[in-house]
Amino acid sequence: MYLPEVRTSFRVTVGNRVVLSGFPGQNKQTTFPSAQGQSFTFIAKDQIQIKIEVSNFHHKEGGLPNAPIFGTAEAIQNYILAESTMDITLTGALFMFGLYHFILFFYRNKQREAFYFGFFCLVFALRLPFVGSKTIYAIFPNIPWELVIYIEYASVFVLGILFLWFVDGLFPRFIETKLIRYFSAFVQFILVYGLIIKPEFYTEFEVVFQVLGVVFAVFLGIRLYQMVVKGLPDSHIFFLGYLILFFGFVYDVFLAYTGEGESSLSQIAVFLFFGVQSTIVTLRTTRTFHKKVLLKEEFETINEQFILTNRFYAKFIPRDFLTHLGKESIEEVTLGDSSEREMTVLFADIWEYWDIIYSIPLENRILFTNSYLGRIGPCVRKNNGFIDKYIGSAVMALFDGGIQNSIKAAEDIQWELESYNERRRGFGYLPLHAGIGIHSGDTMLGILGEEERLESTVISDTVNLASRIQGLTKKYNAKILVSLTSLMLHEDLDTIPYRILDFVRVKGKQETVMIAEVLIPGIDSISDQKIAFREQFEAAIFDYERADFVSALKGFREVHSNNPDDIAAQIYIERCEYYQSAGVGEDWDGVSAWEK
Repeated sequence: MYLPEVRTSFRVTVGNRVVLSGFPGQNKQTTFPSAQGQSFTFIAKDQIQIKIEVSNFHHKEGGLPNAPIFGTAEAIQNYILAESTMDITLTGALFMFGLYHFILFFYRNKQREAFYFGFFCLVFALRLPFVGSKTIYAIFPNIPWELVIYIEYASVFVLGILFLWFVDGLFPRFIETKLIRYFSAFVQFILVYGLIIKPEFYTEFEVVFQVLGVVFAVFLGIRLYQMVVKGLPDSHIFFLGYLILFFGFVYDVFLAYTGEGESSLSQIAVFLFFGVQSTIVTLRTTRTFHKKVLLKEEFETINEQFILTNRFYAKFIPRDFLTHLGKESIEEVTLGDSSEREMTVLFADIWEYWDIIYSIPLENRILFTNSYLGRIGPCVRKNNGFIDKYIGSAVMALFDGGIQNSIKAAEDIQWELESYNERRRGFGYLPLHAGIGIHSGDTMLGILGEEERLESTVISDTVNLASRIQGLTKKYNAKILVSLTSLMLHEDLDTIPYRILDFVRVKGKQETVMIAEVLIPGIDSISDQKIAFREQFEAAIFDYERADFVSALKGFREVHSNNPDDIAAQIYIERCEYYQSAGVGEDWDGVSAWEK
């Protein structure tokens, strides 16, 4: 025989055997309440007398809520085991549901519904051992009856308020938040008040609580249906779960009131309800994760576009220029940014550019220019320089690593141009000749313009002088000219074939600039001859500076006779012949005036 919970204590007598749950007495003082069910085995006879004594001084309802269950010992034990297994399984499942949703909330704390649903699951898991078959007694046989009843009643209120907050998390502001807060305050009051008063008092209001529960369930059902009508995301799934829970409990209540026995439909409904709601939270988490993946991909796409944009803008404002300004990206550049530093400036230009430009169709002029410039840029960059600007066919490049990088870049440009000319000759085009001027000194790098149009630039006498030196290349038919003061800074000067070419003074300034011609072995026969006779040429230069025009003229004529294409030697022959006949004053210093 198995006798489930009796309110609030009982004594069963079968023959000489007595089984107690609590201790039934004649009054409240002699009664000890308990909600623990009891089972026992007895030998069946043709006639047997079973006496059940019940006392109740602690609960609104008394007597036997459920009829005793009779059967074989094995059948009764299997029944109790099945009930306990069901409770433990549901408790464990709900606990795992709760833990899972707490983990979801931990990784995404903005997902409030995961927190409230996880809390809801844990409270429900805590409630299950205190209701139904009261499996809590298997763990704590001496647990106070008052605590069991308090948790049974209090958990209903806690579950109700957690469910409302869960709905608010899923569908924000669809249920008035202020109303939920008021209800939360009421529940807190009930919980505290229930600890103060006795169960026999607050169980008197059980019908009131049931009516409030029905009103609560109907109100919530109406609001959920309105959410479905409005087409809120996941509202139809949520409403389905709510209907399963609602009708499961209604069916069990109906069976209880009609006396047709119990069913496990309510427990199955609870489990299905939790499964449905967990599905909603999981779907939202999955959508959120998918959205994060899409946002990540979108961010990566935007970032790639940003990088490409930066690279594109870097073609207008070089990355090295930004580095010298102390900027990480072009977005940081503002009007007026500047930096003062010592740099080497290289100017390169084609001597025949304008003659060629005017001889080709208009639509081919840009193509021709870019074809040439496209060969200059790589030579500059691979020698640690960067191009600051293009001025027609002219290129202005900057170097921060010493004069040797600019010299090497100039040599590479001339070799690249030589290769380009071989291709041009194959198509019957005239060869190109480029002159390169180099000078080192202090420079001011900065951003000029106005807010809607910015441009990087370099302002200094160094730039001006490098440009003027480049302008002399065509006059002297020199491939590379460099100021001698800059050339002397070369780390391996002994490896560079060069010759001193001229002493010039810029208009408006007193300083004399010595110009040297850097020679490239093997690039053409003219350069090789210049290298072979550079000592004679420089000796004649110094004779010229001392106004020893007879000796200078002899030296220049010797150089020119061996290399008739040495234009510089021809120029100095003409100068010597002129000054030899015209004479010079006492202030003669051999310096040429630079009028441009």
